[in-house]
Amino acid sequence: MSDAPQRFAELLVRHDRELLRYILTLIPRRDDAEEVLQRTAVALWEKFNEYDPQREFVPWAVRFAYFEVLNFRKEQARNRLVFSEEVMALLKETHASERATLDRRRAALTQCLAALSSDDRSLLERRYADAATVRSLAEERGRTVKSLYRRLDRLRELITACVDRRVAAGDIH
Repeated sequence: MSDAPQRFAELLVRHDRELLRYILTLIPRRDDAEEVLQRTAVALWEKFNEYDPQREFVPWAVRFAYFEVLNFRKEQARNRLVFSEEVMALLKETHASERATLDRRRAALTQCLAALSSDDRSLLERRYADAATVRSLAEERGRTVKSLYRRLDRLRELITACVDRRVAAGDIH
């Protein structure tokens, strides 16, 4: 019995957020990017028998994601927010050349977020991962909208400085 379905599922689960981040660099709307991620997963599964397990999964998968993005763009051609093919190619090149830097910054970001208080992490998660509005968060927390905007601004500044400091010092675990 082949273990291909299990290996595929493990690889996809391990790297789906990274693939989504890549797709989000090419497609600005998260819902659209999620759709392209699903299409990419289907394409990856259809070609999984061609995957060489001696090679990294993400670069192989990113190629599929890129073509799925192009297909999605063709379907959405009437939308004014679609990037030209030249811009898409430039973004692809930039992503490839900056991958190591982005990986270091992502690792530093993870460490900087872990150093925040649980309340601050929760606030950021609700605002950015759950896409809660600042108004709804202010109501939940019994704060004014203005004070919550100020807190989010301060947190973004702290995190940016922390990431920059860690990357410059090579202090990434």
